[in-house]
Amino acid sequence: MQSPLVTIVCICYNHAKYISKAVQSIWDLNYPNIQLIIADDASTDDSQHVIGKLVKDKEVEWLLNKANIGHCKTFNKALKLAKGAFIIDLAADDMLLPNSVSVGVLELQKRGDEYGVFFADAALVNSEGVVLRNHVTQSFFKNGNVPQGNIYKPILGKYFINPVTMIYRKTMVDALGGYNETLHYEDFDFWVRSSRLYKYCYVPIITVKKRVLSNSVSASQYIKNSNMLVSTLEVCKTAFKLNVNKQEDFALLKRLAFEGKMSLVSGNYLIGFLFFILAIKVFFKIR
Repeated sequence: MQSPLVTIVCICYNHAKYISKAVQSIWDLNYPNIQLIIADDASTDDSQHVIGKLVKDKEVEWLLNKANIGHCKTFNKALKLAKGAFIIDLAADDMLLPNSVSVGVLELQKRGDEYGVFFADAALVNSEGVVLRNHVTQSFFKNGNVPQGNIYKPILGKYFINPVTMIYRKTMVDALGGYNETLHYEDFDFWVRSSRLYKYCYVPIITVKKRVLSNSVSASQYIKNSNMLVSTLEVCKTAFKLNVNKQEDFALLKRLAFEGKMSLVSGNYLIGFLFFILAIKVFFKIR
């Protein structure tokens, strides 16, 4: 099969310590046709200086935000420069493994245009790159069968995809208008909106090293006054509008019960109450 152009959007925010390894992992790929876009979201550390040295004499697109605008808006800015048939959203503290792109692109090519997203497993590493554990997607299911194809209902019910492993078909990302810029994080909303329209495929291999850091965005999901929980509620409202049957409503109720419980445990009582109100609307189908 041909090797279509793949655009990797590497988004940096105060990742001076890690971005060199992230970029090196891109250059070490065994895939021959890559467009690299590095976007710095107004870092306050030495990131921009490090990036400058990395891209010198290299064919790299480089975006520098004058003010911090967040991941979703930064990704959408970079997306306007993307020329690839496939897109990878890589945080500047994570690292691709050499076969990550070739495996994902081949799988999407084999499956056909109705498949918009590829995902796989990940190695979770600490700040020094030491493996802590693996994200093995099959372990999230008692029968070991990872949902593929239409995953809309499973993704409503629980988390199982590690977002750093995903490869997107660009036509799908364009059809969705990129990420929702009103939200504080992108993946849950992207899963919901994309899986309603496109199919997903999975291969049970590790393709990425994902850093687990105490100051990462995911670490702030269940803390007091969490903006991420506000975004999660908005995504659940979107899903309620997109649901078409009782099974999907039950999956959303499972998600609402979990998020409501976690809101209360983390001291976000108002947002927990709002999750409860939405659950009542879903249960009685008050649209």
